Amino acid sequence: MTPETTSGTDGYAMPVETIRAARDTVAALQSAEGDFVVSCRESGIRPEPVTDARFDSHSDAQQACDAARRYRDAMRTLDPSLSQYDLVVSPVDETPLEVASVREQTGRRRANGLPASRRTVTLAGTGSDEWLRVENGPVVHFTGPDSLLDDEVIARQLRSKLDEKRG
Repeated sequence: MTPETTSGTDGYAMPVETIRAARDTVAALQSAEGDFVVSCRESGIRPEPVTDARFDSHSDAQQACDAARRYRDAMRTLDPSLSQYDLVVSPVDETPLEVASVREQTGRRRANGLPASRRTVTLAGTGSDEWLRVENGPVVHFTGPDSLLDDEVIARQLRSKLDEKRG
């Protein structure tokens, strides 16, 4: 058994002990100005317990990644609906996101007689597959105060905006 698991009467690790130990491991390894982070391979989301954590070395980040996996597995035993992420270590990428917004006249008129227009917003990162274009749709905040928003949160925001228009 590892120090992060404590045997209960049934011989299985207790999730609470695993969760606490994993959080402690991440806290002990993190650094304010580290060059590495732990994030989801596909979305870039940095879930608990590594949301705001940076690490000085790849080795420290890998240990934190392993602890975060144990943490999330233990949390999933308590809440089976907890989001799953393929966590990996990656270098910090502080490249800013670029936003371009264009509004064009369409030549049509709205029901109230005013000219209709089309608005397109494009968000782009540095990679060739890092972009999103929204045309005549609501633009939501993709980042929260400290991290990227989960896809589920964004989907809820979009649904709520659509429901407001229907209601």
